[in-house]
Amino acid sequence: MAPTIWVAFLFMFAQPTLSRNISLGSQLHPTGNTTHWLSPSGHFAFGFYQEGQGFAVGIWLIDGSPNKTVGVTTANTDDPLVSANATLVLTKDDKLVSTAEGGPTKSIVDELDGFIDSASMLDNGSFVLYSSDSKIIWQSFDYPTDTILAGQSLILPSGLRREGKDLLSSSVSETNHTIGRFRLTLNRDDGLSLTPADDDSSSYWKTYSYDEEDYFKLNLDHNGHMYVARKNDTISSNLTGPWSSSEDNTVIYRATLDQDGIFRLYSHSMRENNNSTLQPKWQSVDDKCSVYGSCGINSYCMLGEPINCTCLPGFNYINSSETSAGCEMRWGDRGFGSVEEKRMNTTIVSLRNTEFKADYYSLLRNTEKEDCKEACSTDANCVAALHYFSICYKLKFPLRYGQRYRDTPIPYVLFVKSANRDSAREKHTSSVSKTSIMILVIGAILTICSGITMAVFGYLISRRGLWAHVKSCEDKLGTTEDIVLRSFSYNELAVATNGFNQALGRGSFDNGRVWEGCGLCSLLTAKPYNDLPILLANGCS
Repeated sequence: MAPTIWVAFLFMFAQPTLSRNISLGSQLHPTGNTTHWLSPSGHFAFGFYQEGQGFAVGIWLIDGSPNKTVGVTTANTDDPLVSANATLVLTKDDKLVSTAEGGPTKSIVDELDGFIDSASMLDNGSFVLYSSDSKIIWQSFDYPTDTILAGQSLILPSGLRREGKDLLSSSVSETNHTIGRFRLTLNRDDGLSLTPADDDSSSYWKTYSYDEEDYFKLNLDHNGHMYVARKNDTISSNLTGPWSSSEDNTVIYRATLDQDGIFRLYSHSMRENNNSTLQPKWQSVDDKCSVYGSCGINSYCMLGEPINCTCLPGFNYINSSETSAGCEMRWGDRGFGSVEEKRMNTTIVSLRNTEFKADYYSLLRNTEKEDCKEACSTDANCVAALHYFSICYKLKFPLRYGQRYRDTPIPYVLFVKSANRDSAREKHTSSVSKTSIMILVIGAILTICSGITMAVFGYLISRRGLWAHVKSCEDKLGTTEDIVLRSFSYNELAVATNGFNQALGRGSFDNGRVWEGCGLCSLLTAKPYNDLPILLANGCS
């Protein structure tokens, strides 16, 4: 839950039950006369609050204005909101349940060791459940979401000394109080630290590490003094000093991990006329851009109100209406070295005073800026390279946690490989044109070669057939010298045609006839007889 102002008009008309002890069977409803239970001072309330079109159950600080509240904690943070027909009932059998009409019931507290006898909303901001012997068997102080109040401690048990524990989680936004993008954790190695929710290995703020023998807790006292303490309550490290306040005012301190990822301490001066003054007293970091995750992947943060998230050259916003969501490559490719990238004319763009987290796959030492630029330019896997103090980091993709400084003594230079869609299309079109011409040329060459091959093959086949035919005649008539345009005598022809017994027709010669004959090779011109040439038909067998 964020330290934001919730608009809750229902509080203007509802008459809360002002009671130290809440008995079994007591009920709350999102709308109506009984929407929440107040603490004796009237500064804190537990019950239903409106969020969007639904309702959630939580605790909030009422700062004196009838139309605004400051959230402290929310039950079942990531559960769906309930409707106006829901009911919250205090029951004996270890359940405080929220019931939607016609729907299932769900406990908003953890399992208890005993039975509930009564409940109270205390003036310190904690909602507690009592057993029949008036012992506290459950309290909201043990289950914070994004805020701790004065008198509250966040304890790190000894079993979690090394791996750490999430102490607080930011909300998504001012109007969405589900778990957000940032965490406050405590462990032995990093101490108290702030990290992105999806990357607990990257701390953008932390205190120093602690002794291994003790467990630790984060304390906020009633003077606004916030510190990390050991098991015996000795101070390990101070985050703030105590604050002085006027005796005429009741001052309530709260420390909240805001939705922008900054851990802040606030004071609320509560006056008798129900007016209050809100004052920020301390914050973990002053530079919002130093918060890892302020801007999404492949974009860098620039200070302003609000901060400005700018895409790297060659990248576009993933969601133009939410610029903090990150950027993607303009040509839609996942990385360099791809087929599409090879069609492009990539260039290297230099960004001074710009830094990204050094998630590198290659590191070059004793390297000048120009050499670092060249190393990335010639590496197909390099999207960007970060150079400072003679070290060149070839960065992994995607690029994370970028920020650009207005002035920094550290000589950061970021080299980004960039290409635009137009150059890609131009190069692709040129490539397609060259490819088409090459295909036509190769096709023509193959066609010509195929024609020549077929002609030679046909010729060889025909020669083979002719040779076979000549061999057949040679076997019947002798050598080839005997059949080259040999002239036959009339008597030889008469015998071969059985006395010119069977005429087949006329040949191509003038007045020439074709006779059926046998014993001589066909298609041989006979010696003219009486100036009438005779051509034998095929009579060989």
